[in-house]
Amino acid sequence: MTDAGATEVAYVILTGGRSSRLGTDKAKAQVNKVALLDRLLDSFPKAPIVIGPEVQGGPAAAINAALGVIMSPWVAVVAVDMPFAPPVIAYLAQLTDGVKADGFIPIDLIGKEQWLCGIYQTAALRTAMAVFGSVVDAPLHQVLGSLNLQRVRLPDELAKLLIDIDTPADLQRAEFLDQEAQSHWTK
Repeated sequence: MTDAGATEVAYVILTGGRSSRLGTDKAKAQVNKVALLDRLLDSFPKAPIVIGPEVQGGPAAAINAALGVIMSPWVAVVAVDMPFAPPVIAYLAQLTDGVKADGFIPIDLIGKEQWLCGIYQTAALRTAMAVFGSVVDAPLHQVLGSLNLQRVRLPDELAKLLIDIDTPADLQRAEFLDQEAQSHWTK
């Protein structure tokens, strides 16, 4: 394991998935007139790698596809349906300095691990994928089960940003949170 500075991070946005509960393509779904994908593309310090529906087989297969072009020692993985993830990723990236772990998984307000809003050592991901075998349609938590991942309880102001938009109600909640944040910053 190696230590990495917060600036040595590649960013991957996963845009695949069926979006069956939302009823529309999540990447194009909008929170206050901004598409979820555009919101994320504009929020990271470096241009992210976008893995779309052309890669079939679930999140593990999509992450594995991205690993072929990543040169940074750390990689942040974000699902497109988590529009407020960038501050969480920035917080997790700060933890990479001097800590011996293969990655960091944030815990949301209800105690759920958010695997698709995490930061991982690139070499550890490659090893986990290779050791697991075929990652197509494999649950991500199983593929990465051999890694030394730290679960991170976030400060409440960050934990509330871990909104995973799966339904129209989730989209409405995200719009409300975005409007609340905008009014806070304009005061």
